[in-house]
Amino acid sequence: MFSNLTKLTLTNTMMIGVIMVVCSNNWLSMWMGLELSMLSFIPLMQNKFKTSSEAMIKYFIVQSAASTMFLFSVIYMLIGVNIMNEMIMTMAMLIKLGSAPFHNWMIIMIEMIDFQSMFVLLTVMKLPALSIMYQINSSMLIIPIIISMIISSISCINQTSIRKTLGYSSIFNISLMMTSINKINIMFIYLLAYSIMLGMMIYIMKSLKINFINQMVFNEFSYLIKINIWINMLSMGGFPPTTGFLVKILILQNISMNMNMLIIWTFILTSLITMMFYTRLAFSSILSSSSYKKWIINKNKTNYSMMAVNIIFPPVILTLTSIL
Repeated sequence: MFSNLTKLTLTNTMMIGVIMVVCSNNWLSMWMGLELSMLSFIPLMQNKFKTSSEAMIKYFIVQSAASTMFLFSVIYMLIGVNIMNEMIMTMAMLIKLGSAPFHNWMIIMIEMIDFQSMFVLLTVMKLPALSIMYQINSSMLIIPIIISMIISSISCINQTSIRKTLGYSSIFNISLMMTSINKINIMFIYLLAYSIMLGMMIYIMKSLKINFINQMVFNEFSYLIKINIWINMLSMGGFPPTTGFLVKILILQNISMNMNMLIIWTFILTSLITMMFYTRLAFSSILSSSSYKKWIINKNKTNYSMMAVNIIFPPVILTLTSIL
């Protein structure tokens, strides 16, 4: 295992790579940033689980393949050979994002890494690929967006693993971000809101050692923790008037301006399926019996902080929406 200094150095290097991709206007610099962030993130995936080494190798192979595709398309573009460059670049970024139909590697990896690495994989490591897709601004994204929405919403229904549920939820939210790839400010607001919701959810799952959905239904948690789980679940599902609902309205407003009816109807139907799943899980968790006196959890400021964030953040989203 690494020391704290080594982890700090790798984390800083990873963030430098992400910032390099976001701020660069040169294709080769973007590729260098992708490689820097990838090579810095791989050692951070190492943990006490035996499967972490396998996860590191799989992640390296998948990301290297996508980076190679991206580099070849850039080289062909520089020498003036325009043979499906846009399609190859888009496919490479879809692989890096773990978007459908290239999502299987991410769902497998999520089961092999710890919660901290999973959070970084589902949030920070998405930012470089989304920034490059903004530069590409491809018209070929409609089919991957629709496929991602349908596959992720349906796959959530029959899941028993909380990790896979969050993985498919990430695929769904990535597809929503791609619908607003032409409005980078809306996309970043959605990514920020999703990162906060996911971070609070992962913190709860990690602190309570929840790995399966039935652990949330049959539980002995305190009422304060139950309320936090309930609010976070409703927010992840996009139940009004939570943060998840407000950012989805922001996305829907942007899609409506583009007048793409196929994506609008797919977005509405799949969002209803996702909201139904999370709402059912949230109410099952809070309404289940609890032997609170037998299960005493130390009260800490974190539970109150998460509740405060859930209350304060929706007005912040409304303010940002009015500014946009």
